[in-house]
Amino acid sequence: MDQVRIGTATVNFSRLTIEGEAGNFSVEPMVLEVLRALMAQPGEVVSREALIDQVWGVSYGGDERLSRAISLLRKALGEDARHNRYVETIPKRGYRLLVTPCDPTTAGDGANESAGLAASTAAPTGRPRARRLLAGFAVLIIIAAVVLALSLTRAGWPGSTAHGFAATETVQDDKDHRNSIAVLPFTDLSQAGDQKYLADGLTEEILDAIMKFPELRVVGRTSSFRYQANEIDPRKVAADLNSRYLLIGSLRKHEERLRVAAQLVEADGGRVVWSQTFEGSAGRIFEFQESIARSIAAELGVTIAAKDLVLPRMTGNEEAYELFLQGREMARRFGRENKRSGMRLLEQAIRLDPQFALAWAWLGNAKLLLAITQPAAESRALVAEARTAVTKAKAIDPGLAMGHFLEAVLHDYDLDFAASMDAMERAYAADPNQPYLIIRRGRNYAMLGQTDKAEQLIEEGLRRDPTDAIGIINLSRIMLAKGDLAEAQRLAIRSRDLGFVPAGAVICAMLNAQGNPQEARTCWAKLPDEITERYRPPFVEQGAWSQIGRAVIDGDADARQQVFATLQDHFAKPDPRVNNYLMDLYLAVGTPEAFMQEFVEHPYSGSSSSIASVWIAGEHYSRLRRDPAFPAFAARIGLVRAWEKYGWPEACRKADGTSPGLIKFSCT
Repeated sequence: MDQVRIGTATVNFSRLTIEGEAGNFSVEPMVLEVLRALMAQPGEVVSREALIDQVWGVSYGGDERLSRAISLLRKALGEDARHNRYVETIPKRGYRLLVTPCDPTTAGDGANESAGLAASTAAPTGRPRARRLLAGFAVLIIIAAVVLALSLTRAGWPGSTAHGFAATETVQDDKDHRNSIAVLPFTDLSQAGDQKYLADGLTEEILDAIMKFPELRVVGRTSSFRYQANEIDPRKVAADLNSRYLLIGSLRKHEERLRVAAQLVEADGGRVVWSQTFEGSAGRIFEFQESIARSIAAELGVTIAAKDLVLPRMTGNEEAYELFLQGREMARRFGRENKRSGMRLLEQAIRLDPQFALAWAWLGNAKLLLAITQPAAESRALVAEARTAVTKAKAIDPGLAMGHFLEAVLHDYDLDFAASMDAMERAYAADPNQPYLIIRRGRNYAMLGQTDKAEQLIEEGLRRDPTDAIGIINLSRIMLAKGDLAEAQRLAIRSRDLGFVPAGAVICAMLNAQGNPQEARTCWAKLPDEITERYRPPFVEQGAWSQIGRAVIDGDADARQQVFATLQDHFAKPDPRVNNYLMDLYLAVGTPEAFMQEFVEHPYSGSSSSIASVWIAGEHYSRLRRDPAFPAFAARIGLVRAWEKYGWPEACRKADGTSPGLIKFSCT
């Protein structure tokens, strides 16, 4: 059915519109695909994992994209997330369509009211820059955990007048625009439609290969993979990504035969600059990748010696390569079982080729991702196994950027942030044009309290990957540290609009910091389950979420004490699946000593994000920095050694005449 009626709204799938009492909306294709999936089982619960797999298959940030799609769908249908008339959230399970769609030519007029969405998360209303930040800005810990979890899932890896990096804001005539290119995911045209992993793998290897040429500005995977080559308007995509050229293509596999077609398009006018089709056995995929990458580089003026390989061979074993691609795809998918399946496939690839360095690295990556979701004993075992896999990857290929990046993550877990900085610098040196590494390097400098350096790096990364919602929220954190609340809020809204749902909690807290406590309370109460569930199980009791709100927004003394008591009970026997989301609450309730103690006693993935939040402007954060125990804490976790090597934070000053073995400093 091309059109259906849901309540008072008419959904037109071919025109991508929803029209009703809430207004006329142009809707993204994926949002309507979510609706189709729910329509296929009206009245039944469809799990989040099933929706993600059905609509996106494999996609960085799929979990957050689903939450955003549900939010946009509800808005277009005219309902509030807290008053479900059409799409119901089933906590910890999924969603259910509450009505049976009907043919609009026969349906009568509905009588449902349009609830609309709360306006409390809208953009700021023009209040001046505020340096007085919310004392209990604990909601940022949501970002701390999710940033790490998502950052590990990036593919192969994994300019504007203001921050935000919306495409329409980007200056089109920058000096390197003439050699800018976005590589869009190749379309799988295989008869069974089951070769997407191979098409994506082909695309990623080409993207990573040409990204290594400093003469080119290559759009990062996060931004370019938001588009499908068979659904795009080249001019719009190029404008969105500030890119002059687009590489688009397709892959078709039949039995052991492979056909790959590729085109380099100059987006302004749609002129095809280069086009070629490659056909042969499936084992020639490496040859096809090399030819495409070499041709693109040459067309854009890069000189390559005939003897040099543009795309280093990862493995000589075709079966191992296919297993690797399938395993990498599964490891990226939402859900523990998907990650376990990915690990099994990657292990099979390694058995076929024990010298497959990138497969070892991705196996370590998958184990780290799974460790975040497991109880303590299982989590520790997975981290140990990940360490073994990463060590093996680096031994096989000492120049593997992903190996050094994962080593940095492991040093974070070890609470050795000096070693983490060293490993991140090695990763960046191995692949300096990779936007994700530039952004992550910026986050590491934010961890050191060097906000100016961090801002510079993340801006550069976002110039290359403008729709990276995680990078944008990290830049928002830096603006909080600099005291620029208005810009921090604008960036948080941009990140949320790009699909990073947890940014909504940050926006609520900013409303309070701007002097709008009632709006902040309303915003807090309307946050979706996808955010509130991150604080469970310790805050599972009825009213626990409002209790946190009273503590962090109202500063209620009793609520703070209750939150503190709940945290103490939790950390007496901590669950690593939620440590990331809770640690900063110690700062929110005014107990920096407990924060430092639990941080050291219970290491957890994502700890570097908690340290980055230490530099936020605000009384509770400065209280931590001024605490008499902070110097010993900073020395224990390697910050002092990192400061000595990479520079001291803007908020701390080294005392004159201190010896290398006993460094004294003070912070504001």
